[in-house]
Amino acid sequence: MDEDGFRALARSSPWRWRSVELTRTLVGHSIVAEQAVRAWIDRPGRMRVVDHEGVEHLVDETPQLPADIALPLDPGAPAPVLRADGLVAERPSTVHVFYDDPMYENYLWVAMLDPVELSGGVDVLMVRDGVRAGRPTVEATVRPTSSYDPRCTCCAMLFGEVAAGLLRDEGGPQPDERAYADSFDVALDVETGICVRLRELGGDNDGAGFDVTIAAVTPA
Repeated sequence: MDEDGFRALARSSPWRWRSVELTRTLVGHSIVAEQAVRAWIDRPGRMRVVDHEGVEHLVDETPQLPADIALPLDPGAPAPVLRADGLVAERPSTVHVFYDDPMYENYLWVAMLDPVELSGGVDVLMVRDGVRAGRPTVEATVRPTSSYDPRCTCCAMLFGEVAAGLLRDEGGPQPDERAYADSFDVALDVETGICVRLRELGGDNDGAGFDVTIAAVTPA
């Protein structure tokens, strides 16, 4: 897959699956411990997470889902513009469609499930096909640009100088004073569009990120 295909896959998660079972493991020097959590996500709005200590977290956002805005898989919802290969060339505006899956801990989780922030505002330095846990992936080395637009600034997928600058400009929590990664390695699962690998490249937290193993998927 080429760069355009990688960007299209990063836009496509909301239309590629209805439910998923996965395990996410945090890795790297910035993490206190390598902590794996298992999750079962059912769109729209339901999630069960079992953390590394066996504690269960249940989320049901269905009563709070907006009534005046469509969900991606709703009948009659605004449709994305698709490429010939079925990936998304253009998503309907967030004014008309509500995209967020349930959150666990912070919005990095939401971005992991729908990594649309990788589709623009980043330089794609290298793209390659891969396989992780027996599942085809598209993997890339990316670098945020000045137009990078994370789902949440304080927990951006690509937290480097650009995201730190955005956070300072917004007056949010002040970022740590450290050497930030220059670029990032990411991998997207082809079937779902979920980000299944993230690594910082360079900086004080070189190698930090997460891995995701997908156990089961119900396609959209």
